[in-house]
Amino acid sequence: MIYDPLVSTSVSPLHTKPNSYWHADYQCQTLPSSSVYPFTEKQTDYLVIGGGYTGLSAAISLSEAGKSVTVIDAHALGFGCSGRNAGFVLSGSGRLSLSAIQDKWGPETATGMQQEFDSAVALLFERIERYNMQVDLVKGPYYKLAHTQKQAALLHASANAMNRQFNGNAELLSQDDIASRFSIRSVHGGVQTPGACVNPLKLVDEYARVALAKGAQLLYQTPALRIEDKKSYFNVITEKGPIRAKHILLATNAYTPKQFHSSIDTKHFPVQSSILVTAPLNKEMQQETGLNHAASFMDTRTMKYYYRVLPDGRLLFGGRGAVTGKDADNEKEKQRLFNAMAASFPSLRHIAVDHFWSGWVSVSMDSMPRIFTTDEGRIGYAMGYCGSGVSFSAFAGMRLAQRMLGDNSINLSLPLYDTPLPTYPLPQLRRLALQGLYQWAKIFER
Repeated sequence: MIYDPLVSTSVSPLHTKPNSYWHADYQCQTLPSSSVYPFTEKQTDYLVIGGGYTGLSAAISLSEAGKSVTVIDAHALGFGCSGRNAGFVLSGSGRLSLSAIQDKWGPETATGMQQEFDSAVALLFERIERYNMQVDLVKGPYYKLAHTQKQAALLHASANAMNRQFNGNAELLSQDDIASRFSIRSVHGGVQTPGACVNPLKLVDEYARVALAKGAQLLYQTPALRIEDKKSYFNVITEKGPIRAKHILLATNAYTPKQFHSSIDTKHFPVQSSILVTAPLNKEMQQETGLNHAASFMDTRTMKYYYRVLPDGRLLFGGRGAVTGKDADNEKEKQRLFNAMAASFPSLRHIAVDHFWSGWVSVSMDSMPRIFTTDEGRIGYAMGYCGSGVSFSAFAGMRLAQRMLGDNSINLSLPLYDTPLPTYPLPQLRRLALQGLYQWAKIFER
């Protein structure tokens, strides 16, 4: 049974876990659930709904502030995006470049956004070191690759602007530069910047370990069925009993059910991304492709392909998934992604695929994530990362906790904070529009 946020009424503990490389390679710690500890009523100052990067990071910050914190999650640790993504650590989130942000809001806002994005990466590295997190952190170059000559010119112009206006350290690469390093077809240039990757499932497990050590209570397999506003407090109904909370933090992101709370319903679009992982590349394949060292890649297509070399020599290759949840494991979807990989690396056209899985990412209508509070700070949410959330989602969780606590140090004029998520017009047509976009990309972005 596949969870589909635009079809399913809620995530169920019975929904199938992903057949991911991460889950095959690593087993998360076993955490308490309401099925083990049923309750007649629980009370907490802050209830965090969603136990991924965002929710656990928020719980850490709230616990450090001395607050009573309970985290509930409908499934197992790492069931959602935190256990399915590719593990790219990137400075950024949403789908707008700093240049696009500057064009829309001005240079001061763009500089402020850059500081938030860079701080998210710094926070991740700082926590890894402070808490001795074992997350298979690997640092290596990150390549943004242009799939047309026009995109190469735009990519280079953007990189020059980043270097000039935002103290960037991007290295511009010509088509010949790329060809001298890798055997990747249909690349017309690129940009290289410092990069890093982690094992995403180990990361969420380590966040849970830290949250527990800080005093947060974590309850998995505990779906939130509905939220009742009693004015002086919230009553959150779960399968095993109600939880009474003064404040609620919504951290369900792309796994939010179709109807959950008015502050986020119809304000994001859950879109599937799919990933395959090959068998280990032998030395001949590594030599032929150039994929013989830690590196991560993403191209400039609207429906981007992204890939990285894993520590054990496998290639992880990802891209857009099926439109609906019921088609997530369709063999045609797996073959489509494999064909895209083989088109980029013809020498890998006969390699075995050991793992294939899909997951949902949350896309905001204006391509900008939000960290927002409403109802006089009684309830808040962080979501809409558009698939770029490994570092930023945890930072967003920290910022959401800070907002709930009334921290005045945050620059609330930034678009991350100053407005709520915009509502999708005609939300029932979101998937029809997505099908049209995929058909356009199939024709014009081969």
